[in-house]
Amino acid sequence: MITKKVIQSIYKKYRRRPESVDDLNIGLLFERSLEPHHITIHDGAIVIGTIEPLSPFHEIPLDRVHAIVEFDRHVAIVLHSSIIFLKKHSEAVSVDIKMPKLTLFDRLRLAFAK
Repeated sequence: MITKKVIQSIYKKYRRRPESVDDLNIGLLFERSLEPHHITIHDGAIVIGTIEPLSPFHEIPLDRVHAIVEFDRHVAIVLHSSIIFLKKHSEAVSVDIKMPKLTLFDRLRLAFAK
């Protein structure tokens, strides 16, 4: 099961992009379990067929991907501020968007705005 703690550890572990696209485990995207997602690579970008074409997550440039990680029921595409979870054997997709941390100044400003 993918919990908030697991998601935080993914962001921490893969905070930098690999030196080369060849270091990504792209083969995971073309396994039989992910066939329902109709994934292709076109012009240096991963295109996910089960995500709406108007979504910013439909087409992801390979040079923006930090890692591709396999879980029991999902494969995760890790980006700088978001993670796309593709469910195996299903068309289900979920996205986690990393919220920016508030600085001390931001918190003070919010406190005085009340």
